[in-house]
Amino acid sequence: MKKHIHYIVFTISFGLLLTSCDDYLDVEPKGVQLLQTVEDYDQWLNSTDLQTSLPNELNTLADNMDMADYTNPPSYDAERIYTWQSQFSEDPQATPVIWSDLYQNIYYFNTVLNGIDAASGGTDQERNSLRAEALLGRAFEYLYLVNLYGKVYDVSTAAQDLAVPFVTSNDLQDEVPERSSVQEIYDHIIGDIEEALSDLPADNSENRFRGSVAAAYGVLARTYFFMKDYERAAENATLALNSGTNSLVDFSLMSGGSEMPHLRNRESALYARLNTTPYFTIVPDITFIQSFDRQDLRLQYYYSIWDESDFESRGAITYWAYAYPPSTQNLVEFNWGPTVAEMHLILAEAATRSNDLTTALEELDLLRSKRFMPEDYTKYDPESPVQEEVLQKILEERNFEFSFSGMRWFDMRRLASEGLMPTVYRYDVAGNIAATLESDSNKYTLQIPLQVMYFNPDWPQNPTDQ
Repeated sequence: MKKHIHYIVFTISFGLLLTSCDDYLDVEPKGVQLLQTVEDYDQWLNSTDLQTSLPNELNTLADNMDMADYTNPPSYDAERIYTWQSQFSEDPQATPVIWSDLYQNIYYFNTVLNGIDAASGGTDQERNSLRAEALLGRAFEYLYLVNLYGKVYDVSTAAQDLAVPFVTSNDLQDEVPERSSVQEIYDHIIGDIEEALSDLPADNSENRFRGSVAAAYGVLARTYFFMKDYERAAENATLALNSGTNSLVDFSLMSGGSEMPHLRNRESALYARLNTTPYFTIVPDITFIQSFDRQDLRLQYYYSIWDESDFESRGAITYWAYAYPPSTQNLVEFNWGPTVAEMHLILAEAATRSNDLTTALEELDLLRSKRFMPEDYTKYDPESPVQEEVLQKILEERNFEFSFSGMRWFDMRRLASEGLMPTVYRYDVAGNIAATLESDSNKYTLQIPLQVMYFNPDWPQNPTDQ
């Protein structure tokens, strides 16, 4: 059976909401031929599909959320994801959850990479800059794919561990490549970003959704962090902070989350990205919500809390992705892309793992002091810091800071591979255990969707728990 690229992408919506080029609305695949000028490709990269590229289902996988009304057995996709089923949909005609969102955007970036050199108008510098942005964007999407459908990076096995196909074509009739190894995908990610660096804009302050040098170093820092190469992660985090904005949003200077600067121009966003449903709410796990310091302003800015008793009642508190209370004047999205805060926490964890606890505590304090009113803030400064305890504090802070921005699942995978992740339980509406995720579970590597496997039956499938 000849397999084409569209069996990987599966479905593509060409409703690209461009800022000034309505001709691209709802075009067919052949319509990409309308991309003729450098300006056309520039507007293509302003697509809201690319800005909202990351699947919200990543939050449903994580241990810090709850589905308080869940009843066994799972009856729809979200419940299947919540209980880590091998397949998130059993409908062979369904669009593959998570997989399709990421590959769709890779298709868009490949369209730029394969067409920009022949575009008319503009300068060579502008062509090179757009090509560099597309390389960065594609690398960012593959970083998610390799960390979902490939095993956690292990230098001793990465060359054998299977990940995902590395697609460079935007011709839907081209044949599908075989699954690349985890090592190969990481090599592509790093290679693409390093190639892009010299041609990326120095500044993306007018539109944080677009690429820049600081954005590239931020993605590289996250890449090495997921590879558990903490020294290189710290090097790139420092480069990210030194290459552009390095300002943290100070929550104590605002009266509420609705005063947060718009993400497009937010100084703390190195590379702005949203999820596929930006304006969502989610119920946090009660143990997670109880672990917050009650004076933490993130509780006030992102969670609906009516009474202290809400902390004792499962499902009583709700997380609002666009700040609480919501404002019709300023719906504030949380950035899923690299941020200044993430770089500081990468520096903190990298320092901890090399037992430089002084630096780790300084980086931790730099962030935490911006999340409390000054009169409510207590610095975490143990008299005799212990590496393991400082690491746990930093991991806790990552969970608070990135709670529902798709990051927790990747931290869980990373920690599980080190034996640092406890067993996770899912509960039904009556409080009975409905599913279990052990630290050594194969479920930490998602199965290739059956809708994709149908067209690629020769691919090895990722293992499941017996």
